[in-house]
Amino acid sequence: MMKPSSFRFALLIGIPAVLFSCSKPSKVEPDVTLPAEYELREIHYFKTDQVGLDTVMVKLNGSTLTNPGNVLMTQTFESNYDDLQKTSRFEISNWQTLPTDIKLESFAVEVPERWNVNGTYGYFSEKFMLSSSEEQKPYGAYKKENIKVSVPPRSAVVVERQIEAYPLRCSFRAVVVNKATGQQYPVVGNWRGISHYNNTSVTLTERAL
Repeated sequence: MMKPSSFRFALLIGIPAVLFSCSKPSKVEPDVTLPAEYELREIHYFKTDQVGLDTVMVKLNGSTLTNPGNVLMTQTFESNYDDLQKTSRFEISNWQTLPTDIKLESFAVEVPERWNVNGTYGYFSEKFMLSSSEEQKPYGAYKKENIKVSVPPRSAVVVERQIEAYPLRCSFRAVVVNKATGQQYPVVGNWRGISHYNNTSVTLTERAL
């Protein structure tokens, strides 16, 4: 009479073992955090009492025209402005208040070209990066002039040219926005660069050959 009881006990013990061996732990996927995306909404420039416009003279390309003959000769000198550079550099004053993942140098922005007496300003035709490193772009490569020079017999005329450059330092304020949350971050500081060039002067110096 004891054998059937032993069989039922062995069967009950085996069932949980089978159930336990068939169960598998579920795989937990790690949370993926996407990097934040930012966009530049606006940027404005303004002058204060501590900033302003300076003037420096920049030497341009020249030439020496010669006339070894015995009669007056008129020669043409083609002048250009290929060496002129528009420069731009931003100085950020509130780095410590900005999220560390904002890459300001990835934003291309308009920069001032001319500052008018009424406080308004124009923009340069090309954009610059909002970077603390100086960036340069050609300023007057499109502009050329022909200068006619009379060279006396057995003489040479040295053509020297220079132009006024206007370095500008002004303040700026920009707004960067988190595209996902809409949170806005002001960016403030100073902008430095060549505002524009103007007033070319030409000097002709004659000497004997």
